[in-house]
Amino acid sequence: MNREEALTKVKKYVKNKNLIKHMLATESIMRALAKRFNEDEEKWGLAGLLHDIDYELTEKEPEKQQPPCRRVIERR
Repeated sequence: MNREEALTKVKKYVKNKNLIKHMLATESIMRALAKRFNEDEEKWGLAGLLHDIDYELTEKEPEKQQPPCRRVIERR
């Protein structure tokens, strides 16, 4: 998945504008960390961008956050 595809999913599945801002900020931080540690900036950036994509689906049950995240990311 590239950044454009990831951002399309974020806009489709996340309605809270502040949460989207948080996800974009996390992406930026993760890219900077990847650069600092000589890691894959694209991969780290995507991890930051997508890390809360299922937050609104699991807000009341945070212990269930990861499986929906994977399903949302894998949808075409």
